[in-house]
Amino acid sequence: MRGVSREVLARDAAWSLADGSCKDLTVEWARWEATYVASVTAAARLAALTEPAVLCADCPIVTECADLAELSGYTGIAAGQGYRNGRLDHARQRQPRQRRTA
Repeated sequence: MRGVSREVLARDAAWSLADGSCKDLTVEWARWEATYVASVTAAARLAALTEPAVLCADCPIVTECADLAELSGYTGIAAGQGYRNGRLDHARQRQPRQRRTA
């Protein structure tokens, strides 16, 4: 038996998006995502997730939303979390490398 492709899985997950808590919040969601993507620091990205996370906490399709973000390589906010190229963006800043001393 052949496996199911990512495209089929993503299409199936997308069908449920119409049932999401955010379905009528297009303008607000666009603003939240623009703020998130423009945030330079980890603290700013975490702050930008506050409102979407509250909305998504009680969403009936949060699992499907997260699945779709991962399957489609999404960058933005999905399921109340930040994603970059389909992977959770843990909003960590890179630490500068410490130089070795001899």
